[in-house]
Amino acid sequence: MTSHRLFQGRLFLAWFGLAGCLFALSASAQTSATVDWRYTVRPQDTVSNLALRYLKPTFTWQELARYNRLPNNGVIQVGAQLRMPLSWLTVKQAQAKLTAISGDVQIQDLKGAWRQAQAGEAVQTGQQIKVGINSSARLQFADASELVMQPQSSVLMDTLSVYAGGYMADTQLRLQGGRVEVHANPQGRQGQKFEIITPAAVASVRGTQFVVDAQNGRSLQQTLEGQVALQTTQGHVLVQEGFGSAVKLGEKPIAPEVIKPAPVFQSPASRFVDFPMAFKWGPQTEVKGWVMQVGRDPQMAQLVLTHQADNPFFDAGGLADGRYYLRAWTLDDKGMPSKTVLHPFEVDIPRKLQGAVIQLAPHYVSMGSMTIDLVPLPPGQRYLVQVTRDAEGRQPVWYQANAGVVLSLPQLPAQDHPYHLWIWIY
Repeated sequence: MTSHRLFQGRLFLAWFGLAGCLFALSASAQTSATVDWRYTVRPQDTVSNLALRYLKPTFTWQELARYNRLPNNGVIQVGAQLRMPLSWLTVKQAQAKLTAISGDVQIQDLKGAWRQAQAGEAVQTGQQIKVGINSSARLQFADASELVMQPQSSVLMDTLSVYAGGYMADTQLRLQGGRVEVHANPQGRQGQKFEIITPAAVASVRGTQFVVDAQNGRSLQQTLEGQVALQTTQGHVLVQEGFGSAVKLGEKPIAPEVIKPAPVFQSPASRFVDFPMAFKWGPQTEVKGWVMQVGRDPQMAQLVLTHQADNPFFDAGGLADGRYYLRAWTLDDKGMPSKTVLHPFEVDIPRKLQGAVIQLAPHYVSMGSMTIDLVPLPPGQRYLVQVTRDAEGRQPVWYQANAGVVLSLPQLPAQDHPYHLWIWIY
């Protein structure tokens, strides 16, 4: 595939690169300063009005005609494809939009100051977003591409531009670390450009769904729709839909592997009216860990809780009443995720918080177990006691339902800020 075809074709490809290495749109792709956008000629179009509409003032219709080897009079046929070099097109700054946030999502302004992000706000080139523990954010871009940031990820808006009067978008993001899930170019427009640059890699994608995880100089990539060509200076592989690969700095990508099947639930409850809120999965071979997430939407753009374990069991703790989705996947010995399984469920356990949330000095809870005396309750009422790392309750550490009047709080890991104790009656 020659370089002037990088923005055409029906295959949805991507490239990755590691600091001096490149994941290219084709195994045979070559670097070139000329990348073309292809425009399909419509009735009433002329080379002259197309040049005025889409090209920078420094380029004339005569140059566009010569580039496309048109007759001297510039006649074009309806339905023909006209090539316009990307460097010739007018370009304008675009914006992304934070369509959903959950938990601790910080945005950095152009002067470097950080603040809490707000759902619905616009994000400009040069701004950075970082997501905290048990938090997430969803961004939408000029071509309707969407990116969901998973917990403890950070993304810098490197380039947000639109060409050709807004028809073509150029989006370049720097993933500093963490996991992101992308649905690029959902409208299937030709010529869209979407790149994710990590400290160790570059991913350029169109018309596809994929996952990138950048941790400790290693990039994991899985293709959920379309296909991805991965290339480094050491070699290349083509990752088809349903396959994944990984690459480290200075090494060739591993041979694509079939994404392993999703874990299978064992009789999951769809509604909880009492504790515990427990889920189990059937045993699987070649599994080294499980990742479980609870959110208020299937994309986990409104994430509530994330948990990683070495066994197929998950206790969702003391979730508030409401409707949720549980998403889970496994990890193999290479750290490659399996397919995900999604299960909707509802919590309907009315409860009432007893007084204010209590701060626990970290040096007390790290010295050993603590005993808490609670007031006896009338028949039919029970205590729910929770400990979280944060005052918002998004970082649960421990809980006990149906607690008695004498409660033993376990020793907790040391941290530099107070724990928070929640006491409920349900």
